[in-house]
Amino acid sequence: MIIQWGLLGPAALQGERRTRSLGILRAVRRFNERAVPGIAGAWFGKQLALAVLGVRVAELARAGGLNVRNIQCANAIEALGCWLGHDASKWGGHPRLRGINKLPRAHELDYATFRQPGFYVSQPMRMAVAQALVPLGLAAGTSQRFNALETTAEGLALLEGAFGSYRPYGGELLAHLVRWTAGQESRLRTDAVVKALSPNEPLQPRARAILRARLELGGPQESLDQKLRRRAALEWTNQIIKAPEKASRSWSDRPTSITDAHWLDLVAGAHLSATRDAALALLDAVEQRLALAPGERLTMVNASQLVKAELAVLRKHSGEFLATKHMDREAQLFCRECSCDAPVDVLRNLLVRDGRVLRSVGSEVRPGSAFRRQPAPAIDDQEKTDAVAADVEGGAPKDAGSWPPDLSYRVRNLYLLNIDLQGNGDAGLAPRSEDAA
Repeated sequence: MIIQWGLLGPAALQGERRTRSLGILRAVRRFNERAVPGIAGAWFGKQLALAVLGVRVAELARAGGLNVRNIQCANAIEALGCWLGHDASKWGGHPRLRGINKLPRAHELDYATFRQPGFYVSQPMRMAVAQALVPLGLAAGTSQRFNALETTAEGLALLEGAFGSYRPYGGELLAHLVRWTAGQESRLRTDAVVKALSPNEPLQPRARAILRARLELGGPQESLDQKLRRRAALEWTNQIIKAPEKASRSWSDRPTSITDAHWLDLVAGAHLSATRDAALALLDAVEQRLALAPGERLTMVNASQLVKAELAVLRKHSGEFLATKHMDREAQLFCRECSCDAPVDVLRNLLVRDGRVLRSVGSEVRPGSAFRRQPAPAIDDQEKTDAVAADVEGGAPKDAGSWPPDLSYRVRNLYLLNIDLQGNGDAGLAPRSEDAA
């Protein structure tokens, strides 16, 4: 089973999602936010530009009397961009293009269909970057809900820099898309629209410069500490891009741009991530043995004896987190529960936190509602769940550079985003043909 920091567990089975957050999802989100504040799951600039474009086209459509919501519009524009990108590349696959297994090869490019739930992927890129728009000053709203967002002056400047030069049939791209939402425009396979909307087409230099400034300056709702942390992480990725052989890539070597407090959050967050992964691996091992047990029942004592190796790994990682003396209470409690002296107590604690796949009944381990009675299917590294989570990775390649073990995915994403904003977005990216669809 593939587990990544910031994601819930994989795969749904017989209508029951195997969501194993183990009660620490909020703590995981906090550590990711402390690692690199304000970027959510963004890893290339076009993700942010398309999300802002969706908000602006919806605003213009509503101003014209149409009933168009931000989420529907942004999802439809993203789906259209990915369809056009796949079509232009003969459906060969690209890390920035979603929905290769979901989108139909031949289809009318009408807004009414593209906006429908289920037509495109269940977890679009818009979900991954939505939480970044307000912190970066690209949108504003009384809440972080995407439908409540409005474009800011900085967001409008980004749109002009990203899309102002694309003029389908001599008109403005935004007006072209507003007519599309009204069902009055179907001419979408033009070079201007494809280059503007396809996620694997690069951003214009002016747009890249604006996004770079947003990363450095942030928005008015951010604290100074959040801005400084993001700048520090950005400088770390700059060092790796410019001199990879000299830059820090080890937990024993703190980068000069990262403060002690920031480094503590990064280290402790990595240990929490490793502890959670070890806990999930232990529960998987118990599940496999329970499926083979008579009557699908195991005593706590027997089950804990069957997973001694997994327990040892779990205790190692939880002990490393506790050794950092980090003050996050939820993370502390979880790691203490994973460090109990008695193996039975560790297992019982995890079963209480699980409850869906495995559950504790008296002194026994019993199947939960999402118990898997057959071997786990192979999970492609790019698969994602459709669990509703505010902190998702955005589909970034996992082999982007060499990093300290279990480092927050946001640092890797920022590294890729930095490369993209320097005009070298495809550096190190290998095409793929599978997608979470």
